[in-house]
Amino acid sequence: MMNCWKTINFTKQYRPERLFILSSLTMLLTFIIVYVPATYLFVPNYFYDNYFVWFVAGMWILYPLHKILHFIPLIPCGKKVKKTAEIRFGIMPILHFIVTEPITRFTFLIALCTPFIVINTLLAAGCFLFPHYVHYFVILIAYHTGICFFDMIIMKDVMKAPAQSFIEENEDGFEILLQREG
Repeated sequence: MMNCWKTINFTKQYRPERLFILSSLTMLLTFIIVYVPATYLFVPNYFYDNYFVWFVAGMWILYPLHKILHFIPLIPCGKKVKKTAEIRFGIMPILHFIVTEPITRFTFLIALCTPFIVINTLLAAGCFLFPHYVHYFVILIAYHTGICFFDMIIMKDVMKAPAQSFIEENEDGFEILLQREG
């Protein structure tokens, strides 16, 4: 049996409007902090603006890729993770992965960190490989960091939980559970 250590109602606690504003500010701040050093570090004579279609495709694919990378560490959990997909606006794939049965805190944290580490590392490598397109990669890094803001908020709450805890999601947020002793 499990006891609920803490319930976090994500919507009520943080409000969607506030999260959107903080995510946007995180995106802007990331761009400002990364762009200036990147332009000095890579020092191309000029930036290219061709392949803009690839940049737009990168913006479009970033969110679904982010969600898929959340799911990869959860694959061993099997049926504990509910998977759904839908298409919004006729072109935007929206993926949902919800942990319906308790999983370990460690697994949940790995699932939260994976997209940030993998995607931002690949985009940073793109800056080194294609310095004339560093502006595209920095915009993508900033955009993705803004997407990851929600994960960082969740991670902050989960990190405060005991190491042996389990995490289960619900409609409004998630619950941190502890194994009942005796």
